[in-house]
Amino acid sequence: MALKIVWTRNALEHLEEILKYWEDRNGTNQYSIKLYKLIQKSLDVLSRYPDIGINTSIGLVRKKTIKDYFIYYNYDMASLTILGIVDMRRNPKFLKKFEV
Repeated sequence: MALKIVWTRNALEHLEEILKYWEDRNGTNQYSIKLYKLIQKSLDVLSRYPDIGINTSIGLVRKKTIKDYFIYYNYDMASLTILGIVDMRRNPKFLKKFEV
Protein backbone atom coordinates (compact mmCIF):
# COMPACT_ATOMS: atom_id res chain seq x y z
CA MET A 1 0.00 0.00 0.00
CA ALA A 2 1.31 3.45 -0.91
CA LEU A 3 2.04 6.02 1.76
CA LYS A 4 0.36 9.41 1.64
CA ILE A 5 2.75 12.05 0.25
CA VAL A 6 3.01 15.17 2.42
CA TRP A 7 5.01 18.24 1.35
CA THR A 8 6.61 20.61 3.85
CA ARG A 9 6.42 24.31 3.11
CA ASN A 10 10.18 24.40 2.44
CA ALA A 11 9.97 21.51 -0.01
CA LEU A 12 7.15 23.20 -1.92
CA GLU A 13 9.17 26.42 -2.06
CA HIS A 14 12.18 24.49 -3.37
CA LEU A 15 10.04 22.85 -6.06
CA GLU A 16 8.50 26.17 -7.11
CA GLU A 17 11.95 27.82 -7.32
CA ILE A 18 13.33 24.98 -9.45
CA LEU A 19 10.38 24.95 -11.84
CA LYS A 20 10.41 28.76 -12.13
CA TYR A 21 14.15 28.77 -12.78
CA TRP A 22 13.75 26.41 -15.73
CA GLU A 23 10.75 28.29 -17.08
CA ASP A 24 12.65 31.60 -16.94
CA ARG A 25 15.83 30.08 -18.37
CA ASN A 26 14.11 28.32 -21.27
CA GLY A 27 11.39 30.87 -21.96
CA THR A 28 8.80 28.09 -21.88
CA ASN A 29 7.30 25.83 -19.24
CA GLN A 30 7.71 22.59 -21.22
CA TYR A 31 10.84 21.40 -19.38
CA SER A 32 9.32 22.42 -16.03
CA ILE A 33 6.25 20.31 -16.78
CA LYS A 34 8.43 17.36 -17.82
CA LEU A 35 10.55 17.68 -14.66
CA TYR A 36 7.46 18.00 -12.44
CA LYS A 37 5.97 14.82 -13.95
CA LEU A 38 9.25 12.98 -13.41
CA ILE A 39 9.36 14.10 -9.76
CA GLN A 40 5.73 13.05 -9.23
CA LYS A 41 6.36 9.65 -10.83
CA SER A 42 9.46 9.14 -8.65
CA LEU A 43 7.55 10.14 -5.52
CA ASP A 44 4.83 7.66 -6.43
CA VAL A 45 7.45 4.91 -6.48
CA LEU A 46 8.95 6.21 -3.21
CA SER A 47 5.53 6.15 -1.57
CA ARG A 48 5.36 2.41 -2.28
CA TYR A 49 9.03 1.62 -1.61
CA PRO A 50 10.34 4.29 0.80
CA ASP A 51 13.47 2.32 1.71
CA ILE A 52 14.97 2.73 -1.77
CA GLY A 53 16.40 6.11 -0.80
CA ILE A 54 19.86 6.50 0.72
CA ASN A 55 20.31 7.13 4.45
CA THR A 56 21.73 10.55 5.34
CA SER A 57 23.62 11.73 8.39
CA ILE A 58 20.40 13.29 9.74
CA GLY A 59 18.52 10.78 11.85
CA LEU A 60 15.72 9.18 9.84
CA VAL A 61 16.10 11.46 6.82
CA ARG A 62 16.73 9.72 3.50
CA LYS A 63 17.47 11.09 0.04
CA LYS A 64 16.60 9.97 -3.46
CA THR A 65 18.32 11.18 -6.61
CA ILE A 66 16.07 12.39 -9.42
CA LYS A 67 18.00 13.78 -12.39
CA ASP A 68 20.24 16.50 -10.89
CA TYR A 69 18.29 16.82 -7.63
CA PHE A 70 18.28 15.24 -4.21
CA ILE A 71 14.82 14.75 -2.72
CA TYR A 72 15.12 14.68 1.08
CA TYR A 73 12.35 12.85 2.92
CA ASN A 74 11.36 10.76 5.89
CA TYR A 75 8.47 8.41 6.42
CA ASP A 76 6.39 6.58 8.97
CA MET A 77 3.67 3.94 8.73
CA ALA A 78 1.17 6.33 7.14
CA SER A 79 3.02 9.05 5.24
CA LEU A 80 6.07 10.03 3.22
CA THR A 81 7.10 13.59 4.09
CA ILE A 82 9.06 15.55 1.48
CA LEU A 83 11.49 17.78 3.39
CA GLY A 84 13.38 19.46 0.58
CA ILE A 85 14.64 19.36 -2.99
CA VAL A 86 18.24 20.42 -3.60
CA ASP A 87 20.18 20.77 -6.85
CA MET A 88 23.17 18.45 -6.42
CA ARG A 89 25.29 20.68 -8.67
CA ARG A 90 25.35 23.37 -6.00
CA ASN A 91 28.38 24.20 -3.94
CA PRO A 92 29.31 21.11 -1.85
CA LYS A 93 29.48 23.28 1.28
CA PHE A 94 25.83 24.21 0.73
CA LEU A 95 24.84 20.55 0.38
CA LYS A 96 26.81 19.61 3.50
CA LYS A 97 25.01 22.35 5.44
CA PHE A 98 21.68 20.87 4.35
CA GLU A 99 22.64 17.43 5.63
CA VAL A 100 24.16 18.38 8.98
